Order: sequence, then C-alpha cells, then structure tokens
Amino acid sequence: MGSGGFIGRNLVETLLCDPDVTVTGFGRTARNTNKNVQFIEGNIEDSTILARALRNQDIIYHLISQTIPSSSWDNPLLEIDNNLQPSIKLIELAAAAGVQKICFASSGGTVYGLNDSVLNEDSPTDPFSPYGIIKRTIESFLEYARHRYGVNYDIYRISNAYGEGQDVSKGLGFINTILENIVNGRPVVVYGNGENVRDFIHVVDVGKLLARSVSLNLGASNIFNISSNNPISLNDLLALMKQVTSVDFEIQYRANRLNDNKKVILDNSKIMKLNGGVSLISLKDGVEKTYNYLQKRATYVEKSI
Repeated sequence: MGSGGFIGRNLVETLLCDPDVTVTGFGRTARNTNKNVQFIEGNIEDSTILARALRNQDIIYHLISQTIPSSSWDNPLLEIDNNLQPSIKLIELAAAAGVQKICFASSGGTVYGLNDSVLNEDSPTDPFSPYGIIKRTIESFLEYARHRYGVNYDIYRISNAYGEGQDVSKGLGFINTILENIVNGRPVVVYGNGENVRDFIHVVDVGKLLARSVSLNLGASNIFNISSNNPISLNDLLALMKQVTSVDFEIQYRANRLNDNKKVILDNSKIMKLNGGVSLISLKDGVEKTYNYLQKRATYVEKSI
C-alpha cells in the first residue's frame, strides 16, 4: 500500500532483488513500471479495489499517509478521516483476505513525544501532535488485530527520511527542501534557533531495512526503530550542507512552530542486529548524492523550457 510513494518506490526496488519474492503494488499512480511488479491502481478508501489488491498476499506494507504533522495540527479530524479510519478498514480487509502480517510505517519523530533521552522500542510513547497520536493509535489497532484475528505485524518507527526523488511540495522533507532552495538560489528557512536535533536516514537505507520483514517469522510481531543512529542539530546540518555544496547560502530563522519536536534521538540497534553487515549511507554522502541529483534535474528542467 503506497508503493508509488517516496519510501514505497525504494522498498519495491529492494524487494525485487529477492528472486523468491513476488511484489504487488497498490496506490494512486503506477510510478513503479518494473515488469516484475503487478500494480493495482486505487485509493485506500475504495474497499472493493483494496480487497482485490489484498488477495493471495502473505505480507503487506502499509505506507500510506495522507497528512503530515503540520497539516493536521489545526485540524485533527483530518487524521481520523484520512488515516485512522482507512487504516482500520485496511486491517479488517487484510484479516478477511488471510494476510499473515501487516508492516506499518509509523513515525519515530512523533510517537515518543517530547523526550530528551535516547529512545528504543521499549521507551514510553506519549505523542502530543494529532499526527503522532493517530500513528500510535494505528499501532494499537494492529495489536488489537493480532489478538482478534491472529494477524501479526511489524511496526517501523521511521526517523527523517531524505534522498533522491522526494516530493517536498506538501511541506515534508527538511534536507530535500533546503537543497532545492540552494539549487534554485533561494534563502533557506529554519523554524526555531536551529538547535532542534533530528536523525536523518537516506531513503535507500529505509527501503533495505523495511524489506527485512519478508525474511522474519510471519508468526511473530515486532516493533523497530529505523534511523541512522547519527543525531545532528539543524545548525550543524546546515554547516555540512555548506561544505558539501560549496554555497554560502542565506539562512532565515523564524519563530519556532508548536508542532515541532525539539529533539528526536532513536536507537536503531534492534533492527541493525538483524541486518548484520549492512552499512548505512553516511549523512555527508547522502546529502551529496541528493544535491547532485537535484542539480541534474534543475539543469534538465532549465533546458526543457
């Protein structure tokens, strides 16, 4: 579910590397055109098409989210209508179709709430934003489904994903937004004093770690943090960007937003122990890869006009 999205596309590419895995994609647009992917176009609200997509599936990934933290801050009903209710229906239809496991993309940056500690999967969850509250609620409904229907789950609490191909038009994606502004010669806007701490992970690594579910026991349920284990302040990140891009871009600091979490530090040791030998893309290399991609795209657009 959501195979055409930013994370979904990278997950599909990883899954297709396994000759024993057959992939069915579902979403609004068929962005994955690989001949090995059967794609079913539809909305998560359409129960008929969704039920058809769920047939004969052992494991499904629920990556669809129709909001971002800022979009539902002043209208929390958006979360209930656009994310919670469709997710509950998805769980029910998956159970009816005989799906053995649901893998859910939760939010490492919001479900734990305000906490200065290093957070592992056993840390208390106390979300303060509507976005995080509903993510945590969907997690609870997955536990309900395990008890009622016998459907297991893998919950992935993902930190800040970035990388080539992210659509920032809806206001999500700090690194990509900053780099696009740099490429286009625009000032960089930071909310707060720049000392907020985040953990950024390249989307290719997210796809690799999510794909782990296909080789885990379908009869067990798990919760995993997905992060780089490399927290950094936004000011230090901006300094790194100046180093990588060799551009002394203008930074404009604005008032802190109420929906922003000041510090998010996720411990990824649980998922990394299951992926021995896997190395993650460094933040510097990831920023450089993304910047080069955006530069080439900007050149292409300029020549096409």
